[in-house]
Amino acid sequence: MTGRARAVAVVVLAVALVTAGCAERPDLADERAASLQAAVLDVTSAAAAGRWDDAEAALVDTRGRLDDGVDAGEVSTSRYREVDRALDRVAGALAAARAQAVAAEAAAQQAAAVQAATEQAAAQAAADQAAADRAAAATPARPADPQPAPAPKDKKGPSGPKGPGRGKG
Repeated sequence: MTGRARAVAVVVLAVALVTAGCAERPDLADERAASLQAAVLDVTSAAAAGRWDDAEAALVDTRGRLDDGVDAGEVSTSRYREVDRALDRVAGALAAARAQAVAAEAAAQQAAAVQAATEQAAAQAAADQAAADRAAAATPARPADPQPAPAPKDKKGPSGPKGPGRGKG
């Protein structure tokens, strides 16, 4: 399970606590419970899709519906506290999931920048090598330096330096 999926799962779990509590207690009017469950579903859907601003706005809306329920006498004080604590946990999970998503996005952008720089450097190196190859092909080949002629061999006959025609003088 990825970190983002884990964070969303935490949000869903916290939301489940809110919705489960709404269904079990008689100190919450049915219509208000349905309204809160719908609002919580909006939070969950937005968080699962990574729409963090929408999730936070839906959470604010959920809190507003909870407050309205208290004002209308549809939510008891004890139920209000229970749901409010669950919404606090949801807010914390949303903040953590959002921070993790932002960090993952920053890491992905950095990796993409490194990849782009690497590709650009490789392309530049290939272009430099191609230019060097073209320059080498365009430069005429320099003739090889002539080799010195071999030294004449001393013709010494079988009798050595005193052979015919030698040593007279």
